[in-house]
Amino acid sequence: MRTMPRFTTLLLAAVVAVLAGCSEPDRPSVTLYLAVQRGDLDQLERHIYWQTDINAMLPNGQYPLQVAARKGRIIMVKTLLKHGAEIDRRNADGDSALDLAILAGRTQIAEILIANGAELDASALLIKAAETGVTDRDTVRFLLERGADTEQRSTSGDTPLLIAISQDNHRLATHLVNAGADVDAKTADGESALTRARGRNATELVSLLERFGAQ
Repeated sequence: MRTMPRFTTLLLAAVVAVLAGCSEPDRPSVTLYLAVQRGDLDQLERHIYWQTDINAMLPNGQYPLQVAARKGRIIMVKTLLKHGAEIDRRNADGDSALDLAILAGRTQIAEILIANGAELDASALLIKAAETGVTDRDTVRFLLERGADTEQRSTSGDTPLLIAISQDNHRLATHLVNAGADVDAKTADGESALTRARGRNATELVSLLERFGAQ
């Protein structure tokens, strides 16, 4: 029996490889919700290929881009953006993917989202960070570097520092004071930051405020 010339064998192997590469990927074997929760990029790409709606709300009330951003999954975020994920879509709590990334301390993800046109209200997000008990210094720095106003008031009339004091959040209060937050800020009812700290027996906060000259 004659053997096939080596060149022909290689050519056939190349053709087989090309044909294999052109075959369709398998259909997803898990839901889109599970794919983004687990960070399963292969399953996400299958969903994209088979045209699953990547802008549909997931069972947890968030969207795929928001989940990926909050969990810090850089490649998944880039993949979703490349295939048309709506960057500023908000969940029922009013949070966008950028908001969730920043609140979770995922500043690298936040940079990617901003570079792709995500909208940021740094001052409003600083208040939300205080209200949700954020302590991460990088989150605070990220917002301040992008123009967050430490003296902007919440709907109840409190600055981020006053909110931090209400929650006995010493770490956040420290970050804010070091960034120049007004230690003599008063509530809408005229209660000073120092009075609020004393009223909550928050000795560390009292010491912090007095050290920075609070009256």
